[in-house]
Amino acid sequence: MFTYMTNDSFKTRNTQTSKEIDISIIIPSHNKFPLNMFTLYSLEKQHFDLSKVEVFLLDDASTDQTPTLLNNYHPAFHFYYIRCEKNIGRAKIRNLGIQHAIGKIIIFLDAEMYVKPTFIRNHFFYHQHKDNLIVTGAMRCKALYSCIYPSFQPEQLHDIKEIIKEDSELSLRFSQWLNTLTEAYPLLTFQDFDNGDFEIVSFEKSSWFTLIPEQYGPELEGFSFPWMAFLTGNVSLRKNLLDKVGGFDEEFVLYGYEDWELGYRLFHSGAVYIASDKVSSFHQEHPISSDKWHEAIENYYLFLTKHPDIDVLFLGIELSQLASLIEMNDILIEYRSLLENHLEEYLVFNTLFIQILVTIVLLLKIDCMHINILGAAGFTEKQRNDLIQELSKLKKLNSYNKLAAFIGKIISS
Repeated sequence: MFTYMTNDSFKTRNTQTSKEIDISIIIPSHNKFPLNMFTLYSLEKQHFDLSKVEVFLLDDASTDQTPTLLNNYHPAFHFYYIRCEKNIGRAKIRNLGIQHAIGKIIIFLDAEMYVKPTFIRNHFFYHQHKDNLIVTGAMRCKALYSCIYPSFQPEQLHDIKEIIKEDSELSLRFSQWLNTLTEAYPLLTFQDFDNGDFEIVSFEKSSWFTLIPEQYGPELEGFSFPWMAFLTGNVSLRKNLLDKVGGFDEEFVLYGYEDWELGYRLFHSGAVYIASDKVSSFHQEHPISSDKWHEAIENYYLFLTKHPDIDVLFLGIELSQLASLIEMNDILIEYRSLLENHLEEYLVFNTLFIQILVTIVLLLKIDCMHINILGAAGFTEKQRNDLIQELSKLKKLNSYNKLAAFIGKIISS
């Protein structure tokens, strides 16, 4: 299924070598050339003893130039290139890296992540103080245009032109690309990264994962979904934590949620999350397939099947855009408080509410609009009236306003 091409052999690694490796970096890659070359280059520039670092580039059946370019690649760190001849998916490919990693600390990094020279050192530093810590830098990620693609959206190409319009050299490269329309045309060179000019084409990219540490701080205080910080684009943990819960669930074949599912197991085994700006990275932008949404929903449903818990069920609220991420968190906090303080008085409400949440998820799975949710849930006239009465009771408590507002929204849908 796969072949090895390395600057070391797994078979020759002895006990002494195992003791010397502090960090194992696991990088899956599928048709990410030349972005992955910039990522590897950034690891060569680290302010850390690279003799104590091993890097696995796991090629999941790429059809680009990656195999050719890595044939004679000899960096200062221990480097292992593992190529799968058939695509095995995101979970299996990372498990392949875990299987061979011998470092005390594992860093998962995406093939299109460029990192600054303090990246490894800072990840390592965090794990010297807590054994159960999971450190994510993905929530502090900036975006970067290191390459140009013909399949970029028109607005992306417009953004690139606006960003580089004051830089004559980058503008010239863009013009050269327009004459060829070559796939994955490098806008930057290694020298641009060395002298810091790459930051000209970097920018803040607002997303749900940047919003979380902004709202809840680096230790995610008050955030009921800390396992969402397990984003394999840039996250680290001690290997013994992985050994404790196992690796990625290989039933997750399509796009998404294989990372959160592992993060969820880690959280329930006692792991503590921190979202640090000291291990941030730059995501090198690339085209994204339009069918990822449906794959992600399939995997979310699989996640829920494996963990039919209230917090996983609650994700459907945000995915369906019935509430924002912050609102979803507030509603869950109020819901848990209601059960803790008034469970006996709200048994009917709880039953109806769970039925609503399950319906929201089912509507996502079959790709239906979230209108007339009570009708889709099969509520009888009596159940609808019961819910309205329960909502009236809930409002009188005046302590569960976000939860009440959400139920009101569902009733009026």
